[in-house]
Amino acid sequence: MKLLYLSISSILYVLSFSPFNYKVFIFFSLAFLFHSLENLSIKNKIKAVIYFSLLCHLLGTSWINYSLINYGSLGHLLSYTITFLFALIISLPYVLIGLYKSISSNNYFYLCYIASLFVLAEYLKSILYGGFSWLLIGHSQNGTIFDSVYPILGSFAVSYLVVLTSLFFYKAFSDRNKISLFFSSVLLAVYFLNPILHNNENTRDLDTVSYTLYQPNIYPQQSYDSAQYSLIMKKYNAIINMNKTSDIVIFPETIIPIPFTREDEFFKSFQTTTDDNNMLIAGLFSKSDDKFFNSMIFFSDNINIYNKRKLVPFGEYTPWYNSLLKLAENLNIPLSNLSSGPERIEKISFGNINIIPMICFESTFPNLIESSSDQEIIVNISNDAWFGESLAPHQHLQITQIRALEFNRYILRVTNTGISAVIKNDGQIIDLIENNVEGTLKGQIPTKIKRSFYSEYGDILILMLIFFSLLINGLNRATKHYEQRL
Repeated sequence: MKLLYLSISSILYVLSFSPFNYKVFIFFSLAFLFHSLENLSIKNKIKAVIYFSLLCHLLGTSWINYSLINYGSLGHLLSYTITFLFALIISLPYVLIGLYKSISSNNYFYLCYIASLFVLAEYLKSILYGGFSWLLIGHSQNGTIFDSVYPILGSFAVSYLVVLTSLFFYKAFSDRNKISLFFSSVLLAVYFLNPILHNNENTRDLDTVSYTLYQPNIYPQQSYDSAQYSLIMKKYNAIINMNKTSDIVIFPETIIPIPFTREDEFFKSFQTTTDDNNMLIAGLFSKSDDKFFNSMIFFSDNINIYNKRKLVPFGEYTPWYNSLLKLAENLNIPLSNLSSGPERIEKISFGNINIIPMICFESTFPNLIESSSDQEIIVNISNDAWFGESLAPHQHLQITQIRALEFNRYILRVTNTGISAVIKNDGQIIDLIENNVEGTLKGQIPTKIKRSFYSEYGDILILMLIFFSLLINGLNRATKHYEQRL
């Protein structure tokens, strides 16, 4: 029966994320999880948590398998095996959740300790092995009452509050405590009935920038066919010529797999049609010191290059290539072992507007967003075509919406095959182009917006809360152990 509860919990967990967006399911998922773990030994708790986390990742990141099968030339069996091992490895930090003793036999303050273990597991998953910040609880709650939390404390704090609330619900029902049940009902009512008030008073619409975003709907089979290069570039050049009045024109990630050089005829028009009054942003490969980079290139009165710092596992690099699996030499994914760009980057500006670049997978890492002024926009280019019509494009868009909320910034997101979008600083989508559609988005967005509290202080407050929760629990256990010895 516990295995059934764990399976239901995993399914509900994935359904709380985009494209399903049954956001309230996350509370039921966690309640089922904690019910399944109650009264188990630490050893069995850890096994149960691994099963739960593994199933969540297998269901929620099945798009990794799609990429390996369709572009890795590995065959189904090896692709399934690699996907399983990857899901297992990124599930390992969740063993921490199994370290708590019991919910029913402890007081309500103990719930803070359990919530801290859960968020610590998410945090470790986000930094270990290069980091995989996907399917984090805090990424599921945009468009809810938690929208007011993101700009102050960030998505890890939302994870903490969701876990803590779920624990409170479970303990209230487990203890049959009338007062706790009443407060649970109030919390649930607030979650559903409280209106989401998006405050736009901190935007100054007089400072705007006009944009054109182009989604070409070109899949890798076409973009990596050298016979198609001229035709593809004609499409991009036509978009430039038709949108010369836009301040910024943005193309998606890796529009063609030719490393950028100033001398290449393919890119001559990119350089000759831009000046200090407009800017073209395009995703291209670049090369330096015999290393290839996935880059965002800014064409204006001069040319600036931003090299991607966080690469997609199994799409742009093979995890543990030099130490464990050594699979990259067998993969047929073009440029599947790119190099990471430097951690420190130079500021890129258009006039008095700072442009913060994010390429694809980087939108899952808020620490890469260096917000430093009140006049900024975030540009996110991506190529989710590698993952087909899977969950990935929807999940990726949702994560990008979280970044808009956290940093109180408008985001211009452009992809090859979808989903391209203009995202407001409150996380709401102004306009979008769906999957498998060619199209453009045009308009204006404000650029002068106050920085959020989170953009200045990051995750420091939630990390301090986790630290002190763990510290207090450790001191309590040490005190009890000392008293028992006496």
